[in-house]
Amino acid sequence: MVHWRKVLQVTILVLTVPAVDSISAIAQQRDEPSCTGTMTQQLRRFSEQCLSDVVTFVESQPGMTAKIYGEQEKYFITLTRTDQGLLAEAVSKYNYPLMKPDTPDILKQLGWAPPENESDNWTKTIGLGRGASGDAAQEVSRALSAYGLKHGEAISLTVGPKIAD
Repeated sequence: MVHWRKVLQVTILVLTVPAVDSISAIAQQRDEPSCTGTMTQQLRRFSEQCLSDVVTFVESQPGMTAKIYGEQEKYFITLTRTDQGLLAEAVSKYNYPLMKPDTPDILKQLGWAPPENESDNWTKTIGLGRGASGDAAQEVSRALSAYGLKHGEAISLTVGPKIAD
């Protein structure tokens, strides 16, 4: 019971907390929809502003995790706040057999570390403070694009403490 209450509180918090000042600056640069809003807004669209909202929230909460899925194809990127920053994981071919042939090369070019074991995912550490500047959202955006996600396409978000794979 306590676990669901905490997840609900976090979900309400992520959907209702106004973004920090730097996100406002990013929002002024682009007229893109945010990922914040009421819980009834289930459908989110892939945009830098949406990712910036999610990244900034995760970065501000120790132990917080966000999982961003492509809605049509179920590839994903997970962000977890650690003491070193954000640990980003992008799904591997082993865990997502429909991965496009050029995705691994693109991820390598973007600085992602390949899986160490067959069942591991691609990883990248994004230093603390890069969420507020928008850099972390750009990192995630480029990785999602490597999987084929296009600007404006539907995404699913799950945000909470220690999300299971």
